[in-house]
Amino acid sequence: MLTVIHHPASLPPGYLFDGWRVVKLLGAGTYGAVYRVEKGGQHCAMKIAMHRPGSGDAEQADARLKRELGCLVHLTHANIVGLHAHGRWPDYRTGWLYVVLDFVEGYTLAEWVERMHPTAQEVVRVFEKLAGAMNYMHGRGVFHRDLKLANIMVRAKDGEPAILDFSAGDYTHAEDLTDAPLPPGTRRYRSPEASRFFKEHGDEKGARYEFKVTDDVYALGVCLYDVLTTPEPASGSPKAAVEGRWVPLQARELNARVPAGLSDVAMRFIARKPEERPPTAEVMRRELEALAGEAGPEWTVPVHAPSLKPPTAPATNTDEEPPARRVRRARVVGAGVAVLVVAAVVGAFMWLRPMSPTAAPMEAAGRPAEPAAPRDAGFASLVPSLAPTDSEDAALSPDAGDMLTASSPGVALPPLDPVRKESSAVKRAPIVASPSNAPAKKATTPSARAEFFAKCAAASAAVALQLGCPSSSQVRPESGACPEEARNAMFNAIDDGGLQLDPGNSVMLTIDKSQPGSPGDEGLFRDGPVTGVVRSGSRYIPKGTVFYGRLWTGDGTFLLARYTEARFADGRTVPVCLAIGRNGPEAAWEGSKPGAVLFSRTAVAFVVDRWP
Repeated sequence: MLTVIHHPASLPPGYLFDGWRVVKLLGAGTYGAVYRVEKGGQHCAMKIAMHRPGSGDAEQADARLKRELGCLVHLTHANIVGLHAHGRWPDYRTGWLYVVLDFVEGYTLAEWVERMHPTAQEVVRVFEKLAGAMNYMHGRGVFHRDLKLANIMVRAKDGEPAILDFSAGDYTHAEDLTDAPLPPGTRRYRSPEASRFFKEHGDEKGARYEFKVTDDVYALGVCLYDVLTTPEPASGSPKAAVEGRWVPLQARELNARVPAGLSDVAMRFIARKPEERPPTAEVMRRELEALAGEAGPEWTVPVHAPSLKPPTAPATNTDEEPPARRVRRARVVGAGVAVLVVAAVVGAFMWLRPMSPTAAPMEAAGRPAEPAAPRDAGFASLVPSLAPTDSEDAALSPDAGDMLTASSPGVALPPLDPVRKESSAVKRAPIVASPSNAPAKKATTPSARAEFFAKCAAASAAVALQLGCPSSSQVRPESGACPEEARNAMFNAIDDGGLQLDPGNSVMLTIDKSQPGSPGDEGLFRDGPVTGVVRSGSRYIPKGTVFYGRLWTGDGTFLLARYTEARFADGRTVPVCLAIGRNGPEAAWEGSKPGAVLFSRTAVAFVVDRWP
């Protein structure tokens, strides 16, 4: 029987696409679909643009994939994802554009840090190879423009790194796809000079920032800094602040396990001034190569304590431990936080009381702190993503083998500023600067003491974020529209590749698959990623369908869950918007505390077109 294909995101397993046999759909979004395909026993990844040329696509999906193709045809390097084939189908002139790439099995750089616990020696080896690949890339007139932890893989079979996702890339004589002041990319990894240009010229018509080698060097430097200072980058643990005019804290100050020489090199890579950074990626590589022979004790132990290793199973918001033990641990943490709060209040009182003229002056300075970052959202890391990366985005995270996780971009964050897209989407809490960066001492006055106390309070909020404690800036996510790709996936007809759902449809969901139980059974929940399983479904969302999302408990008085991806029994994954708490957060059960909310293990999840 002839199979009629209506959409590039609806190719069934076994379908022959220009001679390539489709194995499974890995992910799909507004800009395209990604499949695992096979030909002659060789498994590859195929990206297909969602729109044909001349289709009136405002997002320019075809042009963006063509740009990525233009970058990759210039590159053949062991540490850069390889291009195998490209074409258009079914018509070689007007069909859907596709590219066939290496299927990289392994971990994103963030997952590699968490699961493999690399030593300083291993970190240096990986980044030396990445710098060499970047130098090769620049030598052929190609800029990546979106280097980040999610766009770098470490192969499981040999530990070799591979740079992915050139959808935001650029090459000599390439046509501009937008008239934005800055090229697409991710805000955290933008160089200080690019951010300064946007601040000074972002409102000027025709203003364009000229991307340079030192911009890519800076981005790779931030990747190194994050690997050294963030023990759980794939699980959403807070990252140290690198943005703005402040000089970031030394890597060794944040993590005493980092060797001094490696800390110095990492800080040079992310210097505020471009002239203080390595002028080329080759200079960067040589600085790392000079450290490769180090073999002291601090170079041969894991950069982060192995005890921080997360479970190898898909991340959930609860660990595999008895509820009673989790309650006891939560109470201990709560008691510790209470002691810290009391100490802070007593210290503040002592500070604000009248002081004699001979009292020693105090000093403090503010520094913006990076908020707790959600796991990158989107659908590409085994292969480059089709989505432009104008903000924190795009990561299809592979588990060992071919397991992938995909979710819709931006669903758990407040909406970005409609005019200045570079503005932060999450509230930031200041922290106190290190003594080495403090201003000169000055006489203490009541107003100065009050200002100091306010800064201490803000710093306490930042420390609370670091400890996973709730604060006013993270009580709950703001409401907002469900992403367009998720709405299409949910509400389009079956023939159009959708699930044929309506807003308000519901399923009975086990909130966290590690806590199975009937409605009314008490479960224990905390903020973080969550994996749910359909207990009682419908025709289009059958029992056993798995949902991936995030859960919020705020100050311990409520529970709110948002699920952004559905995985069906046949391996198909689609973006969705389902919420527990149709009209807002659900009230927590009696006995709940911050970080340990009690709630039913099974609840109703509603299909929504707008997050409550």
